[in-house]
Amino acid sequence: MNSHLLPKSLVVVVCVLSLLPSTAGLVGNDIDTEQDSEAPYENIPVQLRDHIQDDPTIESYYMLRGPFFYTVLEWTASCVAFFTGLLSFVHYRLKKDITTPIIGTAMLFTGLLDAFNILAADRLTFPVVDLDRFIPMSWAIARTFNVAILFAGALPFLYRKNPKFIETPPQETRYLILLGVLFSVSAFAITQIQAVVVPLPEALYPELTVRRPWDMVPLVLWLITGLIILPRFWKLYPSLFSYSLLLCSVPAVMSELHVSLGSKELFDYHFFSACFLKILAYCIPLTGLMLDYINAYRAELELQKTESKLKAARQIQRSLLPSDAPNFKGLDAAGFSYSSDAVGGDYYDFIRIADERVGVVVGDVSGHDLAASLLISQTRAYLRAFFSTVEDLSEIMTRLNNALIADTQYRRFVTMFVATIDSDRRGFSFAAAGHQGYVLKKDGSTRILDATFLPLGMNRNDSVKIARIDDIQSGDMLLVVTDGITEALSPQKEQYGIERLLEFIHINSEQNVRELVQMLHDDVDRFCAGSSPSDDVTVVLIRWK
Repeated sequence: MNSHLLPKSLVVVVCVLSLLPSTAGLVGNDIDTEQDSEAPYENIPVQLRDHIQDDPTIESYYMLRGPFFYTVLEWTASCVAFFTGLLSFVHYRLKKDITTPIIGTAMLFTGLLDAFNILAADRLTFPVVDLDRFIPMSWAIARTFNVAILFAGALPFLYRKNPKFIETPPQETRYLILLGVLFSVSAFAITQIQAVVVPLPEALYPELTVRRPWDMVPLVLWLITGLIILPRFWKLYPSLFSYSLLLCSVPAVMSELHVSLGSKELFDYHFFSACFLKILAYCIPLTGLMLDYINAYRAELELQKTESKLKAARQIQRSLLPSDAPNFKGLDAAGFSYSSDAVGGDYYDFIRIADERVGVVVGDVSGHDLAASLLISQTRAYLRAFFSTVEDLSEIMTRLNNALIADTQYRRFVTMFVATIDSDRRGFSFAAAGHQGYVLKKDGSTRILDATFLPLGMNRNDSVKIARIDDIQSGDMLLVVTDGITEALSPQKEQYGIERLLEFIHINSEQNVRELVQMLHDDVDRFCAGSSPSDDVTVVLIRWK
């Protein structure tokens, strides 16, 4: 299922519920909360009608059925809107989703308007001058503000040059608190102006086709927003929350159709249908928000599981590296390797071969993901097995090349430098499969050992070519690195580079090899200013005693 779409079952339920009041009205199953003047006791239970003359408050109570029902629906809508608005701002603080402040602003403001309007209608705040005009006009104004905030908030983001860029405003918490206070004051002021300050115009015209003309304004705005603005907004900022905005336009439009074209008087069937549909429209963003939290929670659990698996894989991969600097006769050797991610595709190894020969290996698999980690482990196992049964380095590397081709089917390759140091320590043979090495002479000169073959896993036809170095002297060093160290970047985007690396080794060549390797590790860290290199880093250094 697309993570940016609400469940299809929820969409179907919303569409059915949006059409339900209209369908029920067409078949005559509507609810009339108005007291019939020709049958004044129709809505009063039969067993209470005889007691009306003794207690007139019974009749008054049942005459208030419409206002009571309206109060319950409006407070329900207000609570849902207010809760969704507050939750959306919390969601924005956590995920920095640019859609949430927009819906939060609209929901918080209209929820406050609904709350103050129902308080005024029930005469708990202001003495409303004309209730018959106040209720429909306050409805139209609240709905207009609701859709206008959505429209105005979403429109600028449709024309941003970089729609994925999200800029967090400075002093975010103060800004949100100030915004909430401003909305509260504005909603209170708007309600007071409608209730007692400004004479309200006529809002109901039962004899006209459009019975509440003022509600045509939010109806038109909702049609434009739901058909044009919100679909484009969702495509640019796909999320469950932005999709819920689009879906809530369905009951919002149906609500305005009921009041503008159907409602003839206060508290009739179409008016309460509109109230019900408004609650439905408020609940959809809340549902989208809750589903987004559920998805985020599940993703967090999956991330924790993945991190646990990667941690185990990293520990296994680290265990395959030499645990300490080896002790070989006539040689000082040391190295280090670390991954740019949880696992990587680099490795190095020192192998004891018969007749006191020494094998030195540095490998680099294409990529530095879990697959690269598995392949480098497999390569290490192959190479150690071949070294135990075959003496000729060319045959060892040829067998390794063919084995990798059979396993990877040319989908991955491995660059590798392998050297076998002679038992008398006067020279070594090497195979450089797409991977250079360096001989650093005691006199300060450097000899580059160029590649002798393509990276392993790319070509089956030829045997791997071998080269020889026979003029090794005491104090000379063999250096093999992967490109992660030479391509490591400083904060100014400058590469560490091979020249800097070779110079550092030459300058500090009097140090013990193990100390020199550690100094190099620290120097690269200082150069990168604490940031991780973009590729795996491996270094092997050997000095002839």
